[in-house]
Amino acid sequence: MKPPLPPSYLSLYRGPAILLVLVAVLPLCARGHFSYLLSLAQLCGIYAIIVTGLTLLLGYTGQVSLGHAGFYGLGAYAAAILATVCHLPVWLAILLALTATGVCMFVAGVSLLRLKGHYLALATLCTGIIIYEVITKMEITGGAAGLYDLPEIALLGQGPLAKTYLIWAVVILVLLWAVHLTESPYGRALRAIDGDEDAAAAMGVRVFPLKLTIFIVSGVLAALAGILYAFVYSPSYLGPEEFSIMHSVSFLIMVVIGGMGSVWGGLAGAVVLTGLHELLNLLGERLHSTDMAKYEHLVFGALLIVILVFSRDGMMPGLRRSLLRLAGKGMRRA
Repeated sequence: MKPPLPPSYLSLYRGPAILLVLVAVLPLCARGHFSYLLSLAQLCGIYAIIVTGLTLLLGYTGQVSLGHAGFYGLGAYAAAILATVCHLPVWLAILLALTATGVCMFVAGVSLLRLKGHYLALATLCTGIIIYEVITKMEITGGAAGLYDLPEIALLGQGPLAKTYLIWAVVILVLLWAVHLTESPYGRALRAIDGDEDAAAAMGVRVFPLKLTIFIVSGVLAALAGILYAFVYSPSYLGPEEFSIMHSVSFLIMVVIGGMGSVWGGLAGAVVLTGLHELLNLLGERLHSTDMAKYEHLVFGALLIVILVFSRDGMMPGLRRSLLRLAGKGMRRA
């Protein structure tokens, strides 16, 4: 008879297993009038990949980045240009785009990560703005008009359901890797860096190489999300509006609202804010209002304030504490 699995092993796979079941079942319910939810689910998955990398960077090493929309666009446009302009095979274009993004992140990280706090945030903000300006001004990127008729990745088919399954399969793999990383000795080293870099270095943690590695990984994950956006979500058109600085701010808000020290919090933040954005758009259509963008920023700001007041470490950690508190009360009454 085999010995039971250790609790830590079971808890490590409980979240991905539940997510796998939900991803397998819920898209099948989106039919008829609710078929547009599949497109929303695809966008949620793409944003979840970006936010996962940003969670590792911000929540586990304490490095603030306001340039992830630029890295997102870098991956999308690099792969699109290699596939359409250079006429390379799609998978080779994807591999080269991810490699190029990793190299760019290494070059940028070597200098940017010498900065700390708001200086690092401003430096990454400028980097994102530079990438966005290059995308909108260069002829090879199509400028403000964008690129059209990109090759489509259709591993599971070309329908909305197949696209949803493909994107969320990548999301689950990314989350599994991130959970493994955060529960490993490397994850504990990252938490030590977030707590106190000098103390972590005194304990033998290689602070700068780890920070640089996570910076590169977060940028490559953003580029991977951009590739999925370009070749799976919207292969008919790739425009620069998806990669503006406001998207970088939105990604940061997703991390903070979901929970900076929680991989699952980043996923929850991405799903909640993307769903809320869609809900406000639908409300604007019903009210025949064109000013919902102003109210959207107001709602996002109010939600962020409420989360920070009632749960300073984010939505998911706060929800977990509440559930544990209720469970404890129930056990005491029993």
